[in-house]
Amino acid sequence: MLRAALLLALVAAAAAFTAPHSAGLRLRSATPAMSMKADSNIRIPEGVKKALAPAIAFAGAAAPAFAEGTGEALGVDDGKLLIPIIVVPLFVFLLFQGFAANQDNEDFFDTYDQRRR
Repeated sequence: MLRAALLLALVAAAAAFTAPHSAGLRLRSATPAMSMKADSNIRIPEGVKKALAPAIAFAGAAAPAFAEGTGEALGVDDGKLLIPIIVVPLFVFLLFQGFAANQDNEDFFDTYDQRRR
């Protein structure tokens, strides 16, 4: 009985990974619905094209790094989350700046005589 249940479970698990049957799938028309042709009415000077090419390439390459899979800047999908992301590091930076301003700028090891053993 246990072997039959195990065999049934294996067959059911294998059947779960098969592709669904799609015999009725047909395209509506043979022509594509849209095309990626550039509009010929827009004229951009050659100098501007050369200047924009590196910027567009960098923006395209850097965008996924900042989106983190959400499609939003810094991976934040809710605008309210930007407040702590910006305010907390700014607060810590201001605290550190106040701390650093009160410190003496002398070298800690300045009075250490290296010739002594």
